[in-house]
Amino acid sequence: MNTKKVVVIGGGIAGLSTAALLAKDGLQVTLLERNATLGGRGRVLREKGFTFDMGPSWYMMPDVFEDYFKLFGQDISHYLNLVRLPVHYKIFFPQNKTYEISKDLENNLDLFEKNEPNGREKLKSYLAKSKYLYDTAMHDLVFQDYQSYKPFLSFSLLSKLFTLDIFRSFHDSIKSQFSNPHLQKILEFTTVFLGGSPYNTPAFYSLISHTDFNMGIFYPMGGMGKIFEALEMLCKENGVDIQTNQDVSKICVENGAASKVMTTTGEYDADIVVSSADYHFSETRLLESKWQTYPESYWQKKVLSPSAFVMYLGLNTRLKNISHHNLYFEDSWEKHFNTVYGKSSWPEKPSFYFHCPSVTDQSVAPQDGETLMVLVPVAAGLEDTDEIREKYYLKIIQSLETILGEKISDKIVMKKIFAHTDFSQAYNAYKGSAFGIAHTLFQTALFRPLNQSAKVRNLYYSGQYTNPGVGLPVCLISAQIVRNAIMKQEVAK
Repeated sequence: MNTKKVVVIGGGIAGLSTAALLAKDGLQVTLLERNATLGGRGRVLREKGFTFDMGPSWYMMPDVFEDYFKLFGQDISHYLNLVRLPVHYKIFFPQNKTYEISKDLENNLDLFEKNEPNGREKLKSYLAKSKYLYDTAMHDLVFQDYQSYKPFLSFSLLSKLFTLDIFRSFHDSIKSQFSNPHLQKILEFTTVFLGGSPYNTPAFYSLISHTDFNMGIFYPMGGMGKIFEALEMLCKENGVDIQTNQDVSKICVENGAASKVMTTTGEYDADIVVSSADYHFSETRLLESKWQTYPESYWQKKVLSPSAFVMYLGLNTRLKNISHHNLYFEDSWEKHFNTVYGKSSWPEKPSFYFHCPSVTDQSVAPQDGETLMVLVPVAAGLEDTDEIREKYYLKIIQSLETILGEKISDKIVMKKIFAHTDFSQAYNAYKGSAFGIAHTLFQTALFRPLNQSAKVRNLYYSGQYTNPGVGLPVCLISAQIVRNAIMKQEVAK
């Protein structure tokens, strides 16, 4: 056991996975979570027999999860009962036009062939490029900490630089390959996973399509909360001291090093501090100004990811025309993104995502009931009042009833709305952002906030703001980057 004390701030995916790794390596780790339950943005809501994943609901990049658990000598199947969804997602368009993306690649190739000239070969070519980008990213890019420019100067990466498609937008790339506007949207929507839009995200991120079409979409039975239960178990098995209801108020710095973490109820001595809390909050609220690498002026220039208007609905009936994952794309798709990244406003004709895990897993809803989560991407920083929420709720319900072809408003027996104010209060999220900062060209790789403070020598950051970026599996990689840096710079001295 190493005598160095590590304090990890935040009990979400990044905090739990970082804490578990450092404890496995023999450090004395204490994890502080401000809420009563763990999970961060991935917390679970249980009410009236319904179980809702409050945040992430897509299980993608299974290789990253498997590799993470192997670091502990564990098989992920000992912790999670994973099933691959037969229908990855269903897409609804106006005028009752629908598509389904299947786990069977041949079905998807047939779908593209039916709706796009030479669509089969186009999709094959696109997915081959997507796989190349994914493999390159995993080999050369995502595990770098970018404390210097050296990773970008390797011959391997420089030789591939102009094949990575980083200088044009995702939309321009897709439009150059596919003419059907519906198929374009089906391929482009994944940019929302990155907290961006097809118009501000580099085409490089088409690598996500490989994780979708080739690797598959999975679901842990019992809900995504099972992932956080598994990480909590890893933490406890390796000796992490988990403290909930600990609202951190200050990181104390002495002689250029973090020495203590203060909460509203106590204090914790530290040789090393890792914050997986909102990066803006950590820098501007927990540190004195002289120790801030990224002051308020820095954040004001960043392109934020969307916030979200989220509806958690428990129904006393089963729905007929729905899949596990569902997407509705309005014809005014581009206008919606303009309300998020242009002139901020509530979209008049919103596109949205709706998640119905009870299609796959009846344990998350009462018998003959349905668990339904609806998420509308909206601009961060919008006015969020009870009146606005109710008006928007009615708008979305009306759209859902039209899409599904059945009335649901009188079948709702449980309802909760979560929006900007809740993101700010529950997670200290900057302007109520749901994902942090977007993956624009100049907010990617070495342009993202660093995993290590430039001013406090033993202060580190893991999570969605840092490298590699947004998403559950990506945050697992962030944890490994931080663990490797700490072991090299703090322990191996």
